[in-house]
Amino acid sequence: MTEPAKWVYDDLDFDNRVTNLMWTICGDYTAQMGPKEKASLSKNIALYYGIMAGGRRKFIDWLKVNGYVKGRIRQNFNLEKLQTLIFLAVNPMVIRQISKERPGVADIQKEACSEIVTLLKNPKSQQFLDLVEFAIFEALAEISSKAEKNVLAMSQKILEISRSDTTEEFINGVDNLYIEWQNVKEVEPIQYLLDENSKKEVINTEEFINKSVDDLLQIKELREVDREEDNREEEEWEIGKTEVVFVNQNDVDNMQKQVAHFCGSPYLEIYQTKKLQNTLCKGAHRDCCLHFTDGVLRSKCDSDFKKKYALRDQHRNINVYQENLRIYTRTIKRLRDALLRTLTMERSKYPVLSDWGSINARTVWRVGKTPTSRLFGHFESNDKGGFVVDLLLDSSMSQKGREPLVAIQAYIIAMALLESGIPCRVTGFNCFMNFTVMKRFRDYSDSIKTTENIFEYYCEGSNRDGLAIRSICDGLYRRSEENKILIILSDGKPNDVHMESTDRTNPFRGILAYNGGLGVADTAKEVRVARQRGISVLGVFTGDERDLEAEKHIYGKDFVFSRNINHFADIVTTYLKRVITN
Repeated sequence: MTEPAKWVYDDLDFDNRVTNLMWTICGDYTAQMGPKEKASLSKNIALYYGIMAGGRRKFIDWLKVNGYVKGRIRQNFNLEKLQTLIFLAVNPMVIRQISKERPGVADIQKEACSEIVTLLKNPKSQQFLDLVEFAIFEALAEISSKAEKNVLAMSQKILEISRSDTTEEFINGVDNLYIEWQNVKEVEPIQYLLDENSKKEVINTEEFINKSVDDLLQIKELREVDREEDNREEEEWEIGKTEVVFVNQNDVDNMQKQVAHFCGSPYLEIYQTKKLQNTLCKGAHRDCCLHFTDGVLRSKCDSDFKKKYALRDQHRNINVYQENLRIYTRTIKRLRDALLRTLTMERSKYPVLSDWGSINARTVWRVGKTPTSRLFGHFESNDKGGFVVDLLLDSSMSQKGREPLVAIQAYIIAMALLESGIPCRVTGFNCFMNFTVMKRFRDYSDSIKTTENIFEYYCEGSNRDGLAIRSICDGLYRRSEENKILIILSDGKPNDVHMESTDRTNPFRGILAYNGGLGVADTAKEVRVARQRGISVLGVFTGDERDLEAEKHIYGKDFVFSRNINHFADIVTTYLKRVITN
């Protein structure tokens, strides 16, 4: 496929404009537009995707869609095929609904789809649904298609579904088409599924939208994206599909400016960052970049949208904490008191008999009567030396919806450590284009008040766990304390795309996409290296139970998994006591 025409935002605030457009359409100003719901092939396409994002939230009852999908999956429907049908039909459906109120939207759709066809030229693969997808773009652009008859027939059936007026009608259309297409026999009546499964919210609606769009969206954020099946011999955990993003030199040159705009200005000088990159960005992380910042709220940032986004999540995290303030305060106190008792016991001195020291009056009588020479005594100490702890928080999109839980867990640990007199640093990490962003919430010597910065925790982008661990350990190694502890709060799902130059000849970043078996293996290796160099590493699992196997592979026996804050604090206490006493 030839490289699409180049388009660069004339103004970085255009991104804000697209988001505002989504808000205007859906009427919900708390809604979040996922990064991969956006497109940047052209301005028309970007606006079109913003309109669709708003329409999906306004006109579709995703709780019912989710209930339907869950029910059909139990009857062995293929999840990927079913979700693909849903999203191929839902986009033209919501555009048709919006056009009733805003007639000009139909013209935007026609222009955008025409540009998509022109820029992409061909379907992204020869798989049946990819061919159907391209035929739908052609139909919406009113362009004559050269697709096979079966492809055109399927595209027309999907467009017929898009004429649905309600979610129930839409789901019925998708269901009938899937049953016909896959020749399914003996299925439960669809109304039963809707009645049973929509009674309870099985997943977060926003999560469902973003996850499905991330998986199925045709146009990616930077350039054409090729999806390939991972090698199943190497892919031990089915965490994601390989993504290759092709970028040109203009994109590369603009990355540094954009990461500062959207993530906050760096607190390190350029030469300091480059020195760290030369040392750390090797192997699976070859040609990756690092960005060290205090975030958009505590460093220079000219993106008003990102500031509002961060403030909103900060307020939500604080509100959740305040709702159960007494419980969390008691939890901090219990963890702190347990640590203090352990530290006090370990630092106490106790008398021992020896052949040197001060004479022990109780043993003088043994002179000449026994052969023992232990007539003296002195005091020995269990003191293991000083302690220092780093908290590392996975801030990627896969943690979306769990921000308050992660922030509160980190805050409880940090406060208990600091009140026990143990220095603690807290850092979040995620990926933005070619950069692994290390967001500092507090440093070792900061006042205890700065610990509240943890509530600024919000999630976006992807994650290179191995590089983040390598980066945080680089500073931890240089600490003078004898005992170093790293506590990592993550979901056990390392996941980042592979970037190549547009000529497809030279790797731009890494060798392979950083996900699946490769991501898990690399993260596990960095944990082993840290332990071999004297750092005690604890994993605090914050993900879904289905990903526990990957977490076990990464951290071995030293990981915590508990949704109950009280139980969680007890487990962390047990681990820290074991580290201190050993």
